[in-house]
Amino acid sequence: MLILNYGKIPCNQDYLTMIKKIYLLAFLVFAGQQIQAQHWKWTVGLNSTDYQYKSSTGEAIDFIKPLGGMHASFRYNKELIDTTDLISKFSKTAIFFGNHQKLAKIASLFRYELGVNINQFNATGDDKNFIVNYQTNFVGLHAAFGPEVKVYKGFSIALQGNLGAQKLFSGVQTLISNNNNANYDLADNENFSPIHVMLGYNLEIHKILTDKTSVFVSYQKSSTFHGWTAGKPSLNFAPTSLSIGLKISKF
Repeated sequence: MLILNYGKIPCNQDYLTMIKKIYLLAFLVFAGQQIQAQHWKWTVGLNSTDYQYKSSTGEAIDFIKPLGGMHASFRYNKELIDTTDLISKFSKTAIFFGNHQKLAKIASLFRYELGVNINQFNATGDDKNFIVNYQTNFVGLHAAFGPEVKVYKGFSIALQGNLGAQKLFSGVQTLISNNNNANYDLADNENFSPIHVMLGYNLEIHKILTDKTSVFVSYQKSSTFHGWTAGKPSLNFAPTSLSIGLKISKF
């Protein structure tokens, strides 16, 4: 089994309070950059998370299957080079890109973004005499970089490489068997409680609605990379996220 830890089940009200604090913190941090900001992005969607688990003997456990969970994010997004802004400046950077316009055009396609997110990495499994469910709430930070290319009549495609960190806020394992039903807190479990570094990619399709707003759909794939050590179990999360979003530009 993955978990055999007893503990108090976290309160949903505490979880909602934490969500509010995270969004407020993100707003305060990014508000100071508003003059330079180009885009703000909000997304909401679903996760399907593959639990890649190995036992202490190295045996891969395959009876645990993905269970749907929530995904939401708030992000600040900016062009690497804003050619429109450079026109009004006489800096060394403006002069350089003024003399290398092809390079400036390529650089203007690339964007970077920073943000916060909330994820539920849930799973369920059925093995012989028991059923196990995992309900988790993670909060994290997000950084991404990649190009966004206009393709046709207000549509554009963005492809980004992602780097993120996720920390368990609350989580419960429910074990159901013929003789006993029990809930275990995941807060102190070595497979869930550490900060999880995640790498992956994100594909977005955007459609402009007005000169300052657009909507988009997003597909994101990422994974942790915890190594396995003999005598210790290991667990990697590999979520796939599908979401919709709103982007507000240049305000």
